[in-house]
Amino acid sequence: MMNRNALIGAAIVVAVGFFAVPMLAAGTTNTCQALEKHNVSAAATNIAGSNTGVIHDTINSIGQSIATGQMTQAAEAQSHPNTPSVVSCAFYYWKDIL
Repeated sequence: MMNRNALIGAAIVVAVGFFAVPMLAAGTTNTCQALEKHNVSAAATNIAGSNTGVIHDTINSIGQSIATGQMTQAAEAQSHPNTPSVVSCAFYYWKDIL
């Protein structure tokens, strides 16, 4: 049986990873901005039909430059008023990539 400290340590690692990975992957310090940037990239791919090319790169570049996370944070706060938006954004980031 694992001791209590090992369980606490594992829980901390999982919690840190839950929030840190989206931010590191998107190069942000905000999980809602990470989700917004991920959504912009997915939308650019859907519009262009691939994840390369001039159309994709243009749409993605413009979208990434204006993706502050504020719209996503507001949408998450409205959809899930009893959940901190930082948690909702991280959850939906993971839900989309897994």
